[in-house]
Amino acid sequence: MPEGDRPNLRWYTVRAHHPESSTIDVDIVTHGDSGPGSAWAMNAKAGDRAGYRSGGALYRGHECDGPMLIVADETALPAVAAIIEQHPDFVDRSTIHVEVTDRAALTAYDFGRAAVHVHVRGDVAPGTSVLPALRDAQLGDLAYAWVCGEAGMVTEVRRHLVKSVGLDRRNVLFSGYWKLGQERG
Repeated sequence: MPEGDRPNLRWYTVRAHHPESSTIDVDIVTHGDSGPGSAWAMNAKAGDRAGYRSGGALYRGHECDGPMLIVADETALPAVAAIIEQHPDFVDRSTIHVEVTDRAALTAYDFGRAAVHVHVRGDVAPGTSVLPALRDAQLGDLAYAWVCGEAGMVTEVRRHLVKSVGLDRRNVLFSGYWKLGQERG
C-alpha cells in the first residue's frame, strides 16, 4: 500500500459490541491532539468512517490457577474492565493496581466486586505512584501478571516482578501502550 494511502493504525480495546446495530464502543484516552490517534479521536464525528481489525486479546490469566496481578494506567482501563467483565471468576484471586493522573479517569468504569487499588500520580511521571506500592506489596505467590500502560512504567513493573518477586518472565504479559513524550507514528 502506498505510504500516502496507508492509514494510521492504533490499538484499542472493544468495550462493548452491539450486533443489532453493527456498532462497537471504544474508550480512548487522549494525550493532547498532536499524535495521529489523539488527533483522530478529538476530531471524529458521529458517522465518520473508521476501520476495524480484530487482533485478539492480550489476556492469558485463564491459563493459570494461582494468584494474579493486574497493573494498568488510564490507557489500559478499558482492557482491565473487559478482563473483569469477561472473567468474573478471576476477580477473587486477582490483585488490581491502577495508576491514573486523576480519579476522574475511573468514572466510566464499573469494576464490580473487584478490589482495585487506585494510585493517583497527578502530573508526575508514570509509575511514580504504583511502583512503590508494588515494591511494598507481598507478591511472592503470584502465578501470572498482566501489565499494560505507559512503556516506562510497564518495563519497571515487569523488571520488579521478574527480578525482585521471582515471577517467571513467561508468566508476565506486558505491553507498552504509549511512551511518555513520544508520538506513535
